[in-house]
Amino acid sequence: MLPLLKILLVFTLIIFMLRKKIGLGTTMMVSSLLLGALFGMTLIPLVKQMALTLVTPDTLELITALVLIMILESIMRQTGMLRSMTESLFQLPWNFRILTVSIPAIIGFLPSAGGARFSAPLVGQATSEMPYQAEHKVLINYWFRHIWEYSLPMYPGVLLASHFSGLAISTLLLWLFPISILWALLGYWYIFRNYEKKDELRPTLEDVNSDRHTGSSLIALLLNTWPLWATVVLVFANISIALALCGILLVLMLQKRYPLLRVAKTLVEPLTLRIIILTWGTMAFKDVLEASGAVQQISSAIVDFGVPTLLLVTLLPLMAGMLTGIVQACIGVAFPLVLAVAHPSPAIVMLAYVSGVLGVMLSPVHLCLILTVEYFKADFVRSYKLLFAPCLLLMVMTMAIFQVFH
Repeated sequence: MLPLLKILLVFTLIIFMLRKKIGLGTTMMVSSLLLGALFGMTLIPLVKQMALTLVTPDTLELITALVLIMILESIMRQTGMLRSMTESLFQLPWNFRILTVSIPAIIGFLPSAGGARFSAPLVGQATSEMPYQAEHKVLINYWFRHIWEYSLPMYPGVLLASHFSGLAISTLLLWLFPISILWALLGYWYIFRNYEKKDELRPTLEDVNSDRHTGSSLIALLLNTWPLWATVVLVFANISIALALCGILLVLMLQKRYPLLRVAKTLVEPLTLRIIILTWGTMAFKDVLEASGAVQQISSAIVDFGVPTLLLVTLLPLMAGMLTGIVQACIGVAFPLVLAVAHPSPAIVMLAYVSGVLGVMLSPVHLCLILTVEYFKADFVRSYKLLFAPCLLLMVMTMAIFQVFH
């Protein structure tokens, strides 16, 4: 019982610091210190363990990959590639609903914090003449902005889950990719089921350039998204994510004639330091959990209580996600505990990861949800309630997949 109370105190500190708008990296570092102290580590071994975490190959590779992803996003934004993606979408003579949900999905290719605020005005423009309620516009932007949480190696949650579980990124993505497909189909059906197509009009000629051929628009879309697809292909070819990103960035910089000086300016931005501290803090929390014996003590306490393993694998990441509203924090807090009581098979990791992401989606402190509701001037409670049904259905589908393949 005592180990559970100790970890509950650590969770309380994490939630308190996040509510006070303290950075996730700082929060995880402070929580690691408290965790070690509560589980009997003295100051010098505790600090030494956290310092060693920073220079381990896993931590260095993860920091390198996340910084490279940040540089990739910066280049694609500053060279207009993201804007060109959206423009090419509006030139395609496709189903208007598909075009609408594609906007936040394309912006979601790159995992920027609060990225839903970037796509919200574009969704608002596309749906300005449509009969959609403000809360449904919120759901379109919020739901499809996060479609790639399961299937792109650029997302920090995927990288962390791979490191914590020991599964290759390509293996993890193979198990998670069907969830992205279910996510898209379920969201599409749920959002548009109450609207008649005859009430929906395509954008005017100001929005759609009918002179452009579908083929040229598709080519433009592919040309402006090639760094993303190339990264996925290289990862599935079992090439290190950091090495893959280095090669892609080199080609992209040559293609766009992007100066090294601008890359250097990106590297000295405060965001770079935040990424380093965030990754270090998350990995340090995991290492302190193990070095202090907390994982073993907590696992034994859970076993003594007779909590079913499957329930733990589902509920712990779900609760961590709802409380923090951040995927990285959810994975960093929940995964070491989950994988201490459950063998890290691909099915177990898939179930825990999906549960965590759904918890984050249902978190009332999720930045993307708050920013999207604010932009569309929607009712927060009504927007929030709309999330429960699709999240529940996706959880049921994930459980079915787990039962079939576990």
